[in-house]
Amino acid sequence: MVRNYKWFLGSLLLLVNLFGQVKLSVKTIPKKVNIILDGINIGKSPIINDRITPGIHKFEIAKSGFAPITYDILVNPSQAVHLDFFMNPIYQVKFKTQEKGLVFELNGEHLWDDPFIRLDLEAGDHFLRVFKLNEIIDEQTIHVDEPKKFNYYLKKLISEK
Repeated sequence: MVRNYKWFLGSLLLLVNLFGQVKLSVKTIPKKVNIILDGINIGKSPIINDRITPGIHKFEIAKSGFAPITYDILVNPSQAVHLDFFMNPIYQVKFKTQEKGLVFELNGEHLWDDPFIRLDLEAGDHFLRVFKLNEIIDEQTIHVDEPKKFNYYLKKLISEK
């Protein structure tokens, strides 16, 4: 009896996996991006007509030179899943100043007091704060859309290519 019960549960699980799967398509810009589903590399984009089981899944999308994407999704049993991802490029940005005693903070994360620094930043807007003697003396948004060099003068940021 126990043996038949185990066989029944095993068969039921197999049927659920076979018939409970949903079509999966993943497209990215740029193409040929590694797609990792629940820790397993399922190939490079585009992924067309692959299969995924209903439930919660985690996607990791990664390509050198672009900001990685992590994405959680709940897959319903009755729908196909079509995902499109646009990856932001990463650019090298240089900050330079001749001012003394300044501390820079970018996006509340990067903190430096060196007169010259290079950072790899995701394309888009970033929030720059400038401190002197532990007080904020300047705040501004900088836009990164290509490799750039920023020269900072007190309360004035000049961007160069």
